[in-house]
Amino acid sequence: MKTTKRTVDLLPGTTLAIRPDNYYRHPLLYNVAQSGYVVGGLSHSVSRKGYNSYGLYGVVKGEIVLKTKNKTYKACAGDTLFFSQQDAHTIINGGNVPYEAYFVYLYGPEVKGFYDSFQSKFGYVMPGFIPPSLATVAEQITTMIQSENEDKYLISSLLYNMLTELLKKCDVSDGCGGITDAIKYVMEHYKEKITLDTLSSMVYMDKFYFIRQFHSLTGFTPKEYQNELRLNEALSLLKNTDLSVTAIANEVGFSDARGLIALIKSRKGCSPSQLRKK
Repeated sequence: MKTTKRTVDLLPGTTLAIRPDNYYRHPLLYNVAQSGYVVGGLSHSVSRKGYNSYGLYGVVKGEIVLKTKNKTYKACAGDTLFFSQQDAHTIINGGNVPYEAYFVYLYGPEVKGFYDSFQSKFGYVMPGFIPPSLATVAEQITTMIQSENEDKYLISSLLYNMLTELLKKCDVSDGCGGITDAIKYVMEHYKEKITLDTLSSMVYMDKFYFIRQFHSLTGFTPKEYQNELRLNEALSLLKNTDLSVTAIANEVGFSDARGLIALIKSRKGCSPSQLRKK
């Protein structure tokens, strides 16, 4: 039996689209029961059970707590929360400030398969990752429903593509696999300009979570690790060639000699020319 209990504390900025319970569900298409962007106040809570859909939240700010099966799970900014509405559950604010999140309550022919894959790797919370298309999907579907100008085939395609992003993340998140791929990329491209956006998007992680994971594995931030590789190569060239400091700096990826000189001084306590004489 379906049950719902709410304590409504929705703040300005909330945008919702909610379908009636008797809305026709095409058996071969993905669609939503609800979608939007929620700004939940400190007392906002929703308790449900018995619904044949799955809740997926991408937390933008604050913290959301999920209570289900006598356990509590917390999703923070940058995390994805994914749960079944068939099970009795409660969603509440998990912090002392309002939370904000994009969300969809979705259903479809293979949603359970995506959900089971997510559960097997992460349980209810995937840390440091939100499907890149979730914000666009939630906004676009919500607008279509509110304007009563729906394209059910487009909605199904949008949801399927978003779930595929989630599945891909589940597949690459095997231990440290994603981080080791990023480390390998830096090792192979350290002479080039590498941005944090490039690395984090490569492994489907939130930037700040990616930095923490990268540091825990290497002892360096991505930029520090790149500079460490550049430094090691520069020291070898200083020792084994007659190249000028400017030429060496260009060879290892610095735009000018000043960056290399500053790095050598901070790490070795002397200038490149002094180091060369040792």
